[in-house]
Amino acid sequence: MNLLPAPRTVLIVPAFMHALHSIGLTLGLVLGLWLSTPLPAPGQVRALRTVPHAGNQYVMLKDLAAMYGLPLTRPGGRTLVVRGQYVNFQFTENGREMLHNGSRIWLHAPVISLRGQWCLSHADAQYVIDPLVRPSAYLSGRGTRTVVLDAGHGGKDPGASAPGLQEKNLTLDIARRTKAHLAAAGVRVVMTRDDDRVLALDTRPMLAARGSGDVFVSIHLNSAKSHSVQGVETFVMPMEGFPPTAESRLGGKYPTQANNRFNHSNTVLGDQIHRALIGITRADDRGLRRARFHVLRNSAMPAVLVECGFLSNPQERLKLATPSYRETVAQGLAQGILNYLALVNRAKVQLGAPLIQPAIQTVAAARAEPIRQASAPIPMAARAWGPAPSAVAAAPGAPVAVSPQPVPPVFAPLTAAVTAPPSAAPAVPPTPEPPPAAAVGPPPPPPRPPKAIAPPPGNLLNPNLINRPRSETAPTEVRHE
Repeated sequence: MNLLPAPRTVLIVPAFMHALHSIGLTLGLVLGLWLSTPLPAPGQVRALRTVPHAGNQYVMLKDLAAMYGLPLTRPGGRTLVVRGQYVNFQFTENGREMLHNGSRIWLHAPVISLRGQWCLSHADAQYVIDPLVRPSAYLSGRGTRTVVLDAGHGGKDPGASAPGLQEKNLTLDIARRTKAHLAAAGVRVVMTRDDDRVLALDTRPMLAARGSGDVFVSIHLNSAKSHSVQGVETFVMPMEGFPPTAESRLGGKYPTQANNRFNHSNTVLGDQIHRALIGITRADDRGLRRARFHVLRNSAMPAVLVECGFLSNPQERLKLATPSYRETVAQGLAQGILNYLALVNRAKVQLGAPLIQPAIQTVAAARAEPIRQASAPIPMAARAWGPAPSAVAAAPGAPVAVSPQPVPPVFAPLTAAVTAPPSAAPAVPPTPEPPPAAAVGPPPPPPRPPKAIAPPPGNLLNPNLINRPRSETAPTEVRHE
């Protein structure tokens, strides 16, 4: 009997089965990684007809508005408006500044006229406008467990300085106060530094990644040659191929950075923090901007850098020197972060993201507000969703919506937009009641609340900072790189 084929069969079959087993394991691993990776949002913007110009692609603003089921109107002047019940965009012809629900945002490229139509860069349509209209389409893969707070500068690097003030001390104080508010809301907080020590720029994003951070917020104070400059600026990473906001000329080589994989989330995070901070401090709105700061481009999570004010401005310097105002800044930062986390939680439970937005019904077209004047801040509880039409500032005589106001959707339980803590109440003294004998004529009007919302010094998170000794240092001009 010929037994030669049998051993060959025995040897080939196990080898063949082992190969199939290895292929199955590989396919299973690839499939598992594919399922664990959040799928990108439906690319409706990519389907829009594009117009090439100067090396960039543009989409017609009317086509973008029609994609959301909203009208594009021209109230007058150089303003273009796309308005719905939950979103209100105001663009400026040939300009890069845009108002989103009353908050200023800088675009990558200006709105230009091509072939008789006003057009927006494809990058701004896909990575700025669409995430603001449909955040749930992009945030389902983001985390909400850990927030990393980065107090700028430290140690031998004082940052921006003014007589008796150093940026490194103020940013650390604001970061500690922000941490207290977030921890009270049940959020785990990691600090890149909790004392006065030097941290290299490479170390800060590395510590954030080591702490399993889901959000990175770097806190700074600004300085400028002109002492009249004041206000709040918030920075996120620019798109690859586009210059930072400080450069007005398009062009140049700007390769992809590590943080560009979070372009959509960066826009939503930066918008929420910026609007909340402007809303509670009433500081000048210098806009959501873009820059390739080292701590941003190397961050392995959605990241923003916030310039909370200018130490070179005398009025803003006096406010930042008071612990009560720094407490107010911390409340704005914490509220913006919580609003972003609430949007992430909502995206995880919301099945899909509606593309068509409900249009507002008005008697006539609303008059646009000036691009240089931001509208009044909206209530804290509604800021994560966006203002109702009545909350958008309009010029006198503008028509009022005739349709009933919609009810914003309910957020996830943990990080829903929280109300301000008791320490956030304005320090308004009660009006004494006049004695009965002197009650002649109408009672006097109650006193007007102070413009700045700040808690009384007795309710500060860290009252010991009231009598902190000040060191005399010469004013310097600092540019954050």
